[in-house]
Amino acid sequence: MLAVIALLALLLWVPFVCRFELAGGDGEKTVKKIELSWLFISRTIDTDTVSERKPRELKKRKEVEKQKKETVEKELDISRAFELVRTLHRPVILLVRRMVRSIRIRELSCNATFGFSDPADTGMLAGFLYAATAPITRSHVVSVRLDPVFQDQTFGYRARGSIGITIGRLILPIIIFGCERSVRAEIVRYIRGR
Repeated sequence: MLAVIALLALLLWVPFVCRFELAGGDGEKTVKKIELSWLFISRTIDTDTVSERKPRELKKRKEVEKQKKETVEKELDISRAFELVRTLHRPVILLVRRMVRSIRIRELSCNATFGFSDPADTGMLAGFLYAATAPITRSHVVSVRLDPVFQDQTFGYRARGSIGITIGRLILPIIIFGCERSVRAEIVRYIRGR
């Protein structure tokens, strides 16, 4: 019993660390490498080592996904979807904010080179991106470098980072979300509808 409690405590309070490297663009080799580690356990996903699925497996998977999609479409009509969005948008936004605050960014580095055929479009996008990334770059662990190219149409990116996610820090935002009056009402409505 003590071992189960110790394992549960480790699971809740020892962070999962996700390291990633993404790169691509015009004339560059696409790199997608993700490493997930917890304590001494580590798993790396690299696109160069991932084998492609056989066509038969893909065909079966597409058929199953199509059947699931048709079932979901029958169960949820448009007016109900709008009602859910109207009712739950505020609690969901608060949940996402609280969960993002509980994630620790250890390192984040992004470089982007971009350009459109029209220099004015490139300038507008550059201004928007500089404004959007300003709050993020206040942290000393975040580095964002934008290189607008005004004379040519191009695109390239490289992102590297490391984030820590502690399951225990996510529990409180989920409990608060579940205790919201509108969320409880939707859960009760769903249960009664079955």
